[in-house]
Amino acid sequence: MIRWIGRAFLLAALTGLVLTEDDPNYEVHFDGMEMIDGSDSYFNYNYTMDKKSETAFTVSGFITQLVLLDNTYKARFRLSRAPLDNPELYEEMLGLEKPLCEYMSSIYKMYFYETLKDISNFPHYDKCPLDPAEYWFKDYSFDADEYKAFMRDGHYKIEMYLVKGEDSVAGGLSKMRVEPVEGRK
Repeated sequence: MIRWIGRAFLLAALTGLVLTEDDPNYEVHFDGMEMIDGSDSYFNYNYTMDKKSETAFTVSGFITQLVLLDNTYKARFRLSRAPLDNPELYEEMLGLEKPLCEYMSSIYKMYFYETLKDISNFPHYDKCPLDPAEYWFKDYSFDADEYKAFMRDGHYKIEMYLVKGEDSVAGGLSKMRVEPVEGRK
């Protein structure tokens, strides 16, 4: 879930969905993460977040996968944005859904595996189905300053779900605000 925060901005920028500025002057505020009901039937989570600054943090933790995950599941991702003055009016900017094994061999391989392999025991991208297992990750760093050139102001919601049939059965969402720095243009 944490990994999607940075990658969501990068994916949106690459697809032209986030405006760029010559001199970006934004502050990023993380407004929290939450898991959906039912997630604890599929995963147990235990993580710590160490805030380094207003825009940077590191995360370490454990994830216990409780059930076999195969291609009867899908990975669903959504990035939505709402204007600063209307935080309830989210509009989807980017969304994708793939069968789990296809997700592992494409999106996970392309955007996540290389950055996770040295700081975790997360599975290799060609591993699917995924047997129940215990995973760990240590000192994953995220700094939103790296993505300022791709941002514009607003409320952002990043959702990552495990889907069975048409129902989201596990996963969660992260929320953040991107605001112009006061006094600078």
